[in-house]
Amino acid sequence: MTTIIWVSFVVLLVVGYIVLRVLQIRQYEGKMLVTCPETRKPAAVKVDTWRAVLAALLGRHRVRLCACSRWPERADCAQDCLCEIEANPEAHQAWTIAAKWFAGKNCAYCGKAIEPVKHLDRMPALVNLEKKTYEWNELPTEELPQAFQACKPVCWSCHIAETFVRQHPDLVTYRPWKKGGPVGEYVPEKNGEKKTVSPRAA
Repeated sequence: MTTIIWVSFVVLLVVGYIVLRVLQIRQYEGKMLVTCPETRKPAAVKVDTWRAVLAALLGRHRVRLCACSRWPERADCAQDCLCEIEANPEAHQAWTIAAKWFAGKNCAYCGKAIEPVKHLDRMPALVNLEKKTYEWNELPTEELPQAFQACKPVCWSCHIAETFVRQHPDLVTYRPWKKGGPVGEYVPEKNGEKKTVSPRAA
């Protein structure tokens, strides 16, 4: 009986150690945005988490990249950008960067507050100067900083409506008021009686 207890205790310790190591490496998951040490411009990278987990289980700390927006041309680089990621992994995750940018902003069309960025669905979007909306995660990660400077935020509902209008203009019934904002968003009439809304399909 004592032997079984000791074996169970050792197994629990081993499992706990493995889980702890895996959780430590999970902070490196997903697309990340760094400043390339060579070009001083944004670059999208991805950490080889499986190799990092294996190294961690062996008691080593080895974090390497498995993808970069500058590869394959610069696949032989020294990967000095890893210093940025290891210093603060969460701050370099594309999700974190996008969530912080959308936080506290209102939709350029309906004026409602943008919902928190989620991993599953209802992604907030952007509208560019050409008045085209698209979900932020459809962009290459390295282009996010420039897009956040040049575009305005759009909620998921208005993005869906505007996409439908763009793709099926013959199926849309327009409201009597007109687009008058800087990027083509709907604005209320001067008398203030009409609310700001997006067009809906007939």
